[in-house]
Amino acid sequence: MIIRGARFTQRTIQWIVASTLVAATAAANSEIVYQQLESGIAVNAEYLDSDSQGPPVLLLHGFLQTRDFFTVRRVGDALHEAGYRVLLPNLSLGINDRRQSLDCEAVHNHSIEQDTNEIAKWVEWLYNRTDKPIIVIGHSAGSLNLVAFLDTFRSTPVAKSILISLVAFGQGPIAKENPEEKRRAETDLEKNGDEIHRYRLAYCDHYSTTAGFYLSYLAWDQQRTLQAISAIRPEPTIIFGGSDNRLGPDWKPQLQARNASIIEIDGANHFFDHTHEFDLLDSIEQSLGKL
Repeated sequence: MIIRGARFTQRTIQWIVASTLVAATAAANSEIVYQQLESGIAVNAEYLDSDSQGPPVLLLHGFLQTRDFFTVRRVGDALHEAGYRVLLPNLSLGINDRRQSLDCEAVHNHSIEQDTNEIAKWVEWLYNRTDKPIIVIGHSAGSLNLVAFLDTFRSTPVAKSILISLVAFGQGPIAKENPEEKRRAETDLEKNGDEIHRYRLAYCDHYSTTAGFYLSYLAWDQQRTLQAISAIRPEPTIIFGGSDNRLGPDWKPQLQARNASIIEIDGANHFFDHTHEFDLLDSIEQSLGKL
């Protein structure tokens, strides 16, 4: 399905009106909640409560970001204004009570397996809080994190997954990682798995981490991601911007051949900014309306 241009439908106008009221409403119904990992690290999430009896939503940020990244924040606030209960975790990325985005050049003491386990912990928290099956929504690498979670934890109370601007590592024109970097990391792992090295990952030219942590992310390349997508039940909805220049030319066709419902918003970029924000919100609500 391709959505052409910015469509100022009645529902879009409602989203615009709602967005002018959402800040005060969200603040009145917002709380920061915490959990502790086995490592002792505290993790935090923002919970936007509602009287709605509908399915709760877990919304996940992208690579090295937080819940306050503008695409994620706008979607979360708009869904809450529409009556959904929304949980917005910050992945710890190995940092106690992390509240800020992480620089590429920082030392990265985290793996995709750790990310996956944190997501599972928050899904369990939200299910116990609401006693309802969960909708999971991710943006960019956050969508890939959710794919890894759904592939690892097959029996979870997830009713629906919506993957916005889904990427895989090693895919697309801005991806810095390459086969040579992977071979170097494999050699580094054999020599000394605890040593910190500089690698290239996602949009980062200098990503400092151990070889094992680095390779955990590289493992989620196009092939593994496509295999996992095929196994997700119920089928995920994947929303792309038609002008997303972070995607390789073969990525969308490969996903269309898998077990997924594809929505493409004409003219939108990777972040769905400007007027395309409301097309994104319309597409999410359309997908949720099928539950």
